[in-house]
Amino acid sequence: MTTKETNPVVAAKGKPGVADRTQVTPNWDQILYAPGRVEKWIKGEITLQELSAVSGPEMLEMAVIGFSMYEQGKYAEAKVIFQGLSTLDPKEGYYRTALGAVYLAQEDLKSAETCFNQAIALNPKEIASFVNRGEVNLRQGKILEAAKDFKQAVDLDPENKDPLSQRARILAAAALETLEGAQNAAQNSGKPGATPAAKPAAKGHGKAGASKPAAAKGAKASGAGKKR
Repeated sequence: MTTKETNPVVAAKGKPGVADRTQVTPNWDQILYAPGRVEKWIKGEITLQELSAVSGPEMLEMAVIGFSMYEQGKYAEAKVIFQGLSTLDPKEGYYRTALGAVYLAQEDLKSAETCFNQAIALNPKEIASFVNRGEVNLRQGKILEAAKDFKQAVDLDPENKDPLSQRARILAAAALETLEGAQNAAQNSGKPGATPAAKPAAKGHGKAGASKPAAAKGAKASGAGKKR
C-alpha cells in the first residue's frame, strides 16, 4: 500500500473561547494535482483517493452513509455513493461488494455479477461477495455455479460464526435440492408419474421484494478508513 499524503486542508483549533478555524495551504490545488502526482495516478501508483487527498475517516464516513441509504431502501442514493467510493479507491473490494448488493437489490443482475467478480478478485476471502454472487447465479438459474459460491462462503467460515455463512449454508442446501430435483426430473421425463418440474430453490429469493442481499456487513467489514 502507498502511504497516505497529508491533506492540504488542515483543521486548527483556536484558543479557548475562540471559534475553530481552518487553515488552507496556499495553491493547494496546484500541489495536489501537480504533473508528477497526476502521472503517478495515471500509472496506477496512487489511487484517486490519494491524488485528491481524501482521508481514510472521510472515506469511512461516506461508506457508512452509503450503507445507511442501502438499509433504508434508498438504492439510487446508495449507488451514487458506492460508485464514487469505488472510483476513489478501486483497490478496496468492499466498495465493489456494496455496490453489487445495491445492483442486486435493484434486480440489475449483470451489473451486480460484474461487481462481485471484481470484489472477489480484490479480496477472495470476503464471504459477502460469494454469498451475493451465489444469489445472482441462483436468480439466473445457474444452480451449480450458485452452489459453488455458497460452498466457498461456507469454507471461509468453517466454525460457522458469521451469519452470512449460515445464510450460505441454507441457500446451498436449497440449490442442491433444486439441482437434484432437476436431474431426477430429466431422468424420469416421459415416464408415467414423472415429476413435471423441479422445485424452485430458496423460495423468497430471486424475485423482486425478496430478502435483501448482503452488503458486506456494513462499512466496518471493509478496509475503508484504514491508514495507508
